Amino acid sequence: MTILLVLLIMAAVRVWNRRGPARAQPFTGPIAAFTLVAVSSLTPGPAGLTLSGWWYAGAAALLVTVGYGVALMIPAARRALAVPSFEHPVRTALIGVPLSTVIFEEVAFRGVLWELLYRDHGVVGAYLITALLFGLWHLPVTREVVFTTLAGVALSFLRHAGGGVLAPFVLHWTANGLGILASAWVRRSAQPDSGRPG
Repeated sequence: MTILLVLLIMAAVRVWNRRGPARAQPFTGPIAAFTLVAVSSLTPGPAGLTLSGWWYAGAAALLVTVGYGVALMIPAARRALAVPSFEHPVRTALIGVPLSTVIFEEVAFRGVLWELLYRDHGVVGAYLITALLFGLWHLPVTREVVFTTLAGVALSFLRHAGGGVLAPFVLHWTANGLGILASAWVRRSAQPDSGRPG
């Protein structure tokens, strides 16, 4: 019953994110995350709201940073990074991404839902179900489902290994935030294959 209530709240948040005003999203994420923890009756520790896993968090952030650094040296990757456009990239990366997206998704998928599924279905069930739901969360963009499902497995590993949502939160924020900053940098710099401003 608790899992069903959690899933219903998550579905409502997803609809709101799609149809609600963008300016409300930085408030929706933290409030909805707090609501999920409250209705689940989980204490902070089991919900993953701890500082454990800091080593995994640092390693994940470093890995993502190196990955983007390498990508910026590859012309094809630079062109791919230049495709998305963000009106306020720094604000989006540092404020919008964590408040509007990462806090809620990590508390929901790797915090509350993970723990509830772990108790009922064990670690394998927690891995598989949260990863699959995380992939489906990114519908209707079907091309993202497979990637985000696999990302859900990686984030679940960090949750399991680190003992909380700190490590998956840092990986999620770093991947999204640095992606936005890298995209903005490429667009504003000279394109390596054309020599013209991006």
